[in-house]
Amino acid sequence: MSESSELAEAPGKISPAARRTVMASFLGSTFEWYDFGIYGTTSAIVFNQVFFPEMNGAVGTLLALTTVAIGYFTRPIGGIIFGHFGDRTGRKKLLVVTMLLMGIPTFAIGLIPSYASIGALAPILLLVCRLLQGVGLGGEYAGAALAAIESVPENRRGFFGAIPQLGNPVGGVLGSIFVLLATTLAGDEVYAAWLWRVPFLVSVVLLAYAMFVRLRLSESGDFTRMVKSGRVEKSPLKAVVTGHWRGLLLGLGARAADAISGNLAGAVVIAYVTTYLHMSNSISLLTTVIPSILAIPLMLWVGKVADLIGKKRMFVYGLVALALATFPMFALLDTKVFALMVLGVVIYRLCNSSQFAVQSSFLADMFPTEVRYTAVSLVYQTGAIIGGLTPPAALAILIASDGSPWPLAFATAGAVGVSVVCAIAIRPAARTAAPVPASV
Repeated sequence: MSESSELAEAPGKISPAARRTVMASFLGSTFEWYDFGIYGTTSAIVFNQVFFPEMNGAVGTLLALTTVAIGYFTRPIGGIIFGHFGDRTGRKKLLVVTMLLMGIPTFAIGLIPSYASIGALAPILLLVCRLLQGVGLGGEYAGAALAAIESVPENRRGFFGAIPQLGNPVGGVLGSIFVLLATTLAGDEVYAAWLWRVPFLVSVVLLAYAMFVRLRLSESGDFTRMVKSGRVEKSPLKAVVTGHWRGLLLGLGARAADAISGNLAGAVVIAYVTTYLHMSNSISLLTTVIPSILAIPLMLWVGKVADLIGKKRMFVYGLVALALATFPMFALLDTKVFALMVLGVVIYRLCNSSQFAVQSSFLADMFPTEVRYTAVSLVYQTGAIIGGLTPPAALAILIASDGSPWPLAFATAGAVGVSVVCAIAIRPAARTAAPVPASV
């Protein structure tokens, strides 16, 4: 049976080719988030020593986290570039390029000499690699998500749309486990001296496997149908800005909560635990690994429920829970009791995961197929700039408050509240039918 005929299944059923597309999207997303995740984790605990050694602890950490933020500024550029060609030529072709743009710089970071060896050139090279990572991830998110969502029937898109989203916690877990094992077995000093490079260098193995799988992707059913109907948009960016500006603005507002909270529960929590609570790196890393593992079955369940009650409703429920969980997280972190610290971050991150699980399918509902890649990329990646600013801004707030987390907690909860209002105001712009046979 040909791949095209495999995709022409009865309504509501998922063909083998569509399942392969979903799995390829998941594997690629996992690799991308592994790359991005190990950078965020390592920047918080090592890069201040390796690339900014002349600064004191808090300021050096602030500069290291600023390099995290810089990568986020190039993500909208990647979203615009890959969104344009993705809406015109298809989702499949560009996903290989985005993966290379993430994978090669990640491997290169593991080879950059320290500041002690080559001086100011070291942080410059680090920034260049980070900028390229941002461009790659900027085009990755929408492409991987849409390849999966547009290949399955409408009434299953909540669940199957959650699977590529799993790349976030799975990739984060893989990166954190690498770091946790290295720091536990070899010690923080050895890890900071040279062992931190290993997770970056090992990524080349994941890159090779993910590339092999992704090269076998099929084009999405929605895009194939759009091409057959002659509805290809010549200028997707212009069409989004002029014809879908309301959805674009509301989408940015709704997306901001995840951009902020995802970074707060990651690099900011690690920096807070190590810099202000003066606790071991292994403790802060465990508070990332454990909730990420628990998020995997939760996100699949949320996606399934979203198909029953609606993706928008589930998305809003997740945002409300996220706002309420902000204060318990910091209160439990301040106890310095390991089990309670883990509990606080677990609750917060699971609340964030509940809205993230349906985020891609919720955003995809807002825009028609001919501009969807560009629109979803703009919403997600422009919103990511807010997330990129979160680690240095949060640390600056902590410095100004002498380490008190409560001003930061109130600011975060307020931002999530704005996202709730925006999400409620969003109306779906288009509904898509069950997928049609797609091209190889």
